[in-house]
Amino acid sequence: MENQEALYREQIEQLKDYALFFTDVNGVIKTWNAGVEHLFGYSEGEWINQHASIIFTPADQAVTLYEAEMRIAREQGTASDIRWHRKKDGTELFANGVLSAVLDSAGHLQGFTKIISDETARKQLEDSLLAANTALEQFAYAASHDLQEPLRSIAIYAQLLLREEREQLSSAGTEYLAFITSSAAKMNTLIQDLLIYARAGVANTPPAPAPLDQDVEAALSQLAGVIQETGARVTHDPLPVITAERHQTTRLFVNLISNAIKYRSPERAPTIHISAKPIDDRWTTISLADNGIGFAPEHAEKIFDPFTRLHGPEYSGSGVGLAICRRIVENWGGRIWAKSRPGEGSIFHFTVLRS
Repeated sequence: MENQEALYREQIEQLKDYALFFTDVNGVIKTWNAGVEHLFGYSEGEWINQHASIIFTPADQAVTLYEAEMRIAREQGTASDIRWHRKKDGTELFANGVLSAVLDSAGHLQGFTKIISDETARKQLEDSLLAANTALEQFAYAASHDLQEPLRSIAIYAQLLLREEREQLSSAGTEYLAFITSSAAKMNTLIQDLLIYARAGVANTPPAPAPLDQDVEAALSQLAGVIQETGARVTHDPLPVITAERHQTTRLFVNLISNAIKYRSPERAPTIHISAKPIDDRWTTISLADNGIGFAPEHAEKIFDPFTRLHGPEYSGSGVGLAICRRIVENWGGRIWAKSRPGEGSIFHFTVLRS
């Protein structure tokens, strides 16, 4: 056992990708590993007997912050933090740390161990993705404004020609103007869908408890006209409460239900059922099953790509609805997928984190 303990200690001390150290009950560092020098630049002589708050930022609050972390670890066993830390040379790294209380066999506190991993690359990637999303949203706003005005003018003047010059137009001219008007309307819808897609991953209001039962009912209210027109029957089991933006949860169900109604079988009225199945003590899978025309299994991933359409022009839409659904769900930290076969209906699944 002594040999195994010595080998384990040697392995820990040589581990460079993680900084590990032990402090006494007051937060003063007593042992360390090579990862401390690798990540923070401190040698053993510079590190031992220093207070562990030496690596916290901001510097003027470091001791208070670390003492609060030790208090949580004493009360709960562990305390986690992910924040910017300070290196010896004054530069910063974004790191994830876990502080654990060390107790003896009688349950008395002996000190704390801490393990820290460098998450700077991940933080930089997240920041770049956020910047890209912001740029996409700004582009969508600009495109929406700049493109809608000329489209509106095209549609208006085409309608004026149809109304005021109809008698002087040939049948082909009338048909061409009608086509221009229809195309302008479709382009306007596409621009609006692009704007919705860009905004789907951006929080406009603070997340709040979202009872999915209520959001399904709100979606059904918005779709009341098409539900009545097609004779669709939509039912749902009891659904969980999650923390999210309410307008996004409602839009998610509007898109999924309207998609199921759109791709209905011509031989039967649409039947749609929404159910929930817990995965573990935190996550739940929400499923929406329909009896529509379905699709080939090899298209199960492709249907969530923007502007993807598997069916012909007899089905209206821009091909953005399911892409918006994926953007909403992934913004929550969940995932969405679908299973189907031609003529056998489809089942759409997505995961949510319960409140």
